[in-house]
Amino acid sequence: MEMCVCPCPFVPFICLSVQGDVYVWSLSQSTAERASTLTPKTRLSAHDKYGLKCCFSPDSCLLATTSADGSVKIWNTADWSLRQTLSVDTQRWVWDAQFSADSNYIVTASSDGNARLWSVDDGDVRRTYSGHQKAIVCLAFHDKSPGA
Repeated sequence: MEMCVCPCPFVPFICLSVQGDVYVWSLSQSTAERASTLTPKTRLSAHDKYGLKCCFSPDSCLLATTSADGSVKIWNTADWSLRQTLSVDTQRWVWDAQFSADSNYIVTASSDGNARLWSVDDGDVRRTYSGHQKAIVCLAFHDKSPGA
């Protein structure tokens, strides 16, 4: 089970299950008398196969989920609607994903030995990074935010 925490106050906790479902909880504020509690908010049927990774965009407006079904799904966090499904025919399990600092692009790591740079807006692959002989199961991606 993959979990991620959003830095924004309205969606603090997400879980992506091995069944491909996304669970959204809110976290109550703790006080001296009362501990924080998790309250279920939403369940999304995100993928038909194993859910592998979830991550928020730096602006917290988007959630990406990856799966053994060979796709990445991009969700709007304001209403949990599906914004984009990213996939190509040769792509197998998508193990990892990271957004660019401006949240306009996402890089993915796949079992087909390729990393891909995608446009979040139109879902097109902007660049494919090849050369690995085996699956790419994780990635680290860092770019500077505009003006930094």
